[in-house]
Amino acid sequence: LQTCSFFDFKDSISHMLNTSDPSYLSLMLPMIPYILAAVPVVGYGLYATKSNHDKESKKTQDLVTHLELDEFKTLELNTMLQWSSLMYYLVTLRGIVRKHKNKVDFVQPELIVSQHLDKDVNPYDHTHLKKMITATDILNFMKLNQKYLVSDDGGLEFNEKASGRADLDSDGQADVEMMQRLEQVDDEFDADIIEFDDEFCDDGMDSELVFCIIVNRTEKRVAVCFRGSVSMKDWVVDLSGTKSKPEQIKEFTNDTGAEIHTGFSEYLFGKTNEDGDGYTKFTQIVMILKQVAKKHPDFKIYVTGHSLGELRRLCFSFPRDFVYSLAIFPISFQTGGALTQLLAFALAGSKESADLPKPIIAVSYASPRVGNKGYLEKYKQLEKEGLLRHIRVSNQGDIVTVSPSMGFYQTGLNIHVAEGKEVEIGYCKDRSFMSQLNTNALGNHGLPTYHGRLFISRNTTAISMDIEELYKKYT
Repeated sequence: LQTCSFFDFKDSISHMLNTSDPSYLSLMLPMIPYILAAVPVVGYGLYATKSNHDKESKKTQDLVTHLELDEFKTLELNTMLQWSSLMYYLVTLRGIVRKHKNKVDFVQPELIVSQHLDKDVNPYDHTHLKKMITATDILNFMKLNQKYLVSDDGGLEFNEKASGRADLDSDGQADVEMMQRLEQVDDEFDADIIEFDDEFCDDGMDSELVFCIIVNRTEKRVAVCFRGSVSMKDWVVDLSGTKSKPEQIKEFTNDTGAEIHTGFSEYLFGKTNEDGDGYTKFTQIVMILKQVAKKHPDFKIYVTGHSLGELRRLCFSFPRDFVYSLAIFPISFQTGGALTQLLAFALAGSKESADLPKPIIAVSYASPRVGNKGYLEKYKQLEKEGLLRHIRVSNQGDIVTVSPSMGFYQTGLNIHVAEGKEVEIGYCKDRSFMSQLNTNALGNHGLPTYHGRLFISRNTTAISMDIEELYKKYT
């Protein structure tokens, strides 16, 4: 899979199963014993994952209620995860508008897609958004266009019944849980999405990372949020197990010999498809953060992201997608968490971002390993100097958090959750790949599982501590 296209692999298998060509059939014959041997294993995996999904579905309303509990509302861990979840829905909604704008007339699409407005009213320069987006904007768009939206196990999709039908009333049903979250965010936070860069999110092998920047005036925070792996380019990036040292990292890590995952490095520090300026994504983010810091010098800078967005849909598209995912899962769906800790690392140490307020605070969910031993040592040094903080949340049985395995190391203060247990907290705590192997790897990587195991009463004392308190106690 590292040397050929994953989709070519799928097509080849499909062709082999639908042909009478003797050469293909001869290739299939030796595989028959292995296929038969794999049936009970895959069958049990399907059963375990489906059972977990049924349990999590029953918990959905409880989860929404959990999010609204006063004791968890403004916790740093909770708000960062909520903003990341919000980003996935906005990516989906914007994608629906772009893909189907010629089929139906969406009502006020400029509420969420403002790049092509005639007038630029965004007070920040170097942004793609010509108008800032609020939770109210997203909520209003969903209400105005509810007949074009349909909710399923994987999130939000376009209602195909609406295509070409101007008389459709309300066949579609927007995601009720998400609308409740939006109303909660709208009520509690005075916040704007000032940048949302998804210009090249679906360009195949030319796809680029997707991020947004949120200014939260209520809590005096500015958050950079990354989307996790979704596109084929994301998968190829994740598959790259080589290491490199970009100039932005080399300039402040020569003393430790830090090297980072080549795929993640290219996403953040590589060339972009933008016309004209040729800035890297890192430089684009820094330029915007400097403007925010000038306007709000007392705001803290957060970086967050996880790789849970599209996984829910993949998990429960039985049986084909689940079986295909068995091969690709351990090395994909990693980008969001990886870019979270990598961007925070660069912002804390690079000369380009030297005048930004410190510490840079990273809150990552399901992050893989990103760099070598030298990267880990430099991470510790920046933390010791008070320039960097990283809260890394992992879940028992989530194998993404222990990948890649050879020559890569985990960073930060780890909050590890497990079913029926209190959280385990440890500094630079890493786990072996074998310790996380299980039959429900997909379910253990899911957003409901992370939330359900972290934000419960037995963990209140630990997760109610702010990040500086956690660092003082555990590092």
